[in-house]
Amino acid sequence: MQFINFVDKFNRILEILAGIAVIVMTLVVFLQVIVRFGLTAIGWDLSVPWTEELARYLMIWVIFIGGAIATRKGKLIAVEALVVALPALPGKLIKFVSHIVSLVFYAIIFTIGLEWAKFGLSETAPVMKFPMVYVYSALVVSAGIMILNTISFLLEIFIKKIDIREASVDEEVEDALAEYKNKGEGVTQ
Repeated sequence: MQFINFVDKFNRILEILAGIAVIVMTLVVFLQVIVRFGLTAIGWDLSVPWTEELARYLMIWVIFIGGAIATRKGKLIAVEALVVALPALPGKLIKFVSHIVSLVFYAIIFTIGLEWAKFGLSETAPVMKFPMVYVYSALVVSAGIMILNTISFLLEIFIKKIDIREASVDEEVEDALAEYKNKGEGVTQ
């Protein structure tokens, strides 16, 4: 349980960092709009080319870290219809195997990310002139966090004996499932 608690605290820190990155990205894009349209309209010809580049790189990090955080609670996009429609054991097995396949995919992404990061050591950003390894590392970092979060998710399922098919179900999906089950039993709400 200490491992899971550590991972949850780590994810909360990542959520805060991702939020800060979104705020910075928004401010940078706002600055670009003000400079490009506002100041140009009054006759000031200024340029801030770094804003577009910084916003793009921050967005890359936010997307990858956001995806990594989503794996902690099993919130990545999935089609749950088959898993829910099947009897309990086959549904649980399919869900478990899908997480194992995801772990393999994350490991492959991690390996590819290492190659990209290595390539980024010799490349610099066109405008900001910093090594691209800082951008390409998003792939490695997020894949590593996805592996960590998926393992934590599976450990939590087994420790707390939660039905893996329902571990990532949102309230909206729960309501729809309850309504479906009640219709099957002839009960209406």
